[in-house]
Amino acid sequence: MDSKKNNKKFSIIEPFLKKEKKLKEIEEESSISYATLKRWVSQYKNSGIEGLEKKERVDKSKSKKLSNEAMTFLKDLYHKNHSLPLTQLYEKAKSTLEEYNSMISYPTFFRIINNLDENVRDKSIDSINKLQIFEYGLYQRAIPIPFFNNKNMIFYLTIYFNKETFQIINFLFEEEQRELGKLLNFIEQSIEMEGEFPKNIAVDPFINGFTKTIFRNIYFNTNINLIKEETNSELKRSVKYLDMDILREFNKNRPKNVDDIRAFIKKYFFIKNIDKDKKEILELKYLNELKYLLEKKNRKVYSYGVRVKNKIYFHQKLEVLQNEVVEVFYNEFNEMEVLIFYKNSFVGKANLVTEESVC
Repeated sequence: MDSKKNNKKFSIIEPFLKKEKKLKEIEEESSISYATLKRWVSQYKNSGIEGLEKKERVDKSKSKKLSNEAMTFLKDLYHKNHSLPLTQLYEKAKSTLEEYNSMISYPTFFRIINNLDENVRDKSIDSINKLQIFEYGLYQRAIPIPFFNNKNMIFYLTIYFNKETFQIINFLFEEEQRELGKLLNFIEQSIEMEGEFPKNIAVDPFINGFTKTIFRNIYFNTNINLIKEETNSELKRSVKYLDMDILREFNKNRPKNVDDIRAFIKKYFFIKNIDKDKKEILELKYLNELKYLLEKKNRKVYSYGVRVKNKIYFHQKLEVLQNEVVEVFYNEFNEMEVLIFYKNSFVGKANLVTEESVC
């Protein structure tokens, strides 16, 4: 046992164990990630100082580069058992991988399976090495607004950002603190604004509603992997400055309504408009995945089209579907269009019927 290293680990987490400091404080002081500190605490509580000893990898003597045969096996295994939890899938895979001398750890297995969805569709083993993974994050923060309507009010800022560049892609600013299930429309809108389909989205722990059920449903319907992860402290600090800037901007010239504050935040984050060309390419490739993030209603088709939330939408192909029931997918943040499906086949994108279009 490397007692010197273990004692060093213990000395780092000791203030937390003695309830003198929080793990977040230790993270900032030591530059050791929150997840690592949390793991050390768990190891110490379970097994004492010996629990901090670095464990020998079970796959250390095995080949980490998978052969074509092993990749073919994993592709076939996942294709037949994709509804199983990944832990069970890993148990099924271990004995066969050992035969191929390609035993891998669970985290490595998880990453491979996470990328395999694209690999299954392309039916190409080599494609897994060429796959670009887009990493994004979802962060939510409570912002007190002491001057709004002469009342002290709490608003919630939710942002969707690129984890590599920290670029803010999209934001929500509203009174309601939305749980993850009520942010799916926002995520879909953000994906369209960015024009890139994410493989991984890190969800900040402040956002409620992160459950195994929603994780599995999203993963197996959209191929997006949700990860519960603390937002980078640098990004959190930069967003924190927004509180003071809002106070400076509106303390004297009070906002008429919440849209005034939203307009200021949009300039603050330099939010871009949707690139229509990238949006169309994205929709064409990921239509079935994106529709899962939308609201769904079954609607009867009339001569004028379909009605959703007291708005009428029309597409020429609906004329031959009068009196039939179709599936309508819509986004609460985009009332201009809806997606129409009939018997699991895509009919088209129906547009909002306005008074001008009727005339």
